[in-house]
Amino acid sequence: MSEIILSQEAKTALYKMVHQTPGITPSSIADMLGDSHKTVLNIANPNMENHLPSLKKLEAMINYTQNPALIKVWAHQLGFVLVPVGCDGQKHHEMSILEALLQSNVANGLANQKIAEVLEDNIVTAQEYEETHSIFQKIIELVTAADKALQKMAKSRIPVSDLEKQKA
Repeated sequence: MSEIILSQEAKTALYKMVHQTPGITPSSIADMLGDSHKTVLNIANPNMENHLPSLKKLEAMINYTQNPALIKVWAHQLGFVLVPVGCDGQKHHEMSILEALLQSNVANGLANQKIAEVLEDNIVTAQEYEETHSIFQKIIELVTAADKALQKMAKSRIPVSDLEKQKA
């Protein structure tokens, strides 16, 4: 039987969860787990094959950090897309372009359906307007999320000096 290993993508996601979750430090994760700071650093080190967390500790880390990086990796490895529900402006950086566009397509369908209902009698009530407006706001939010995700990808691949030239 061959050795079972954790994928490089999953190791990178663990690293990101421990070191790059806004407002969370490796020390705070260690305190929550009841482990030492160094143990958590070893868990996050992609080169430390023998320092992987138990399933219970991994679930506790995901719930504590609210960082979906590892879940997203596993979803993609299985051929799924992880789509956050009720994504607010604070979490745009966590959405991939595809995930944001999929959600905006769903919202566009809802908007089309609602507009068809509203225009049936050629009268737009205040309630109908509010319901439709809410859907449009969601579409704007999702398109903004897709834009932010694309911007993040551009920044990671284009030198900062080129980005500044494009803005000028």
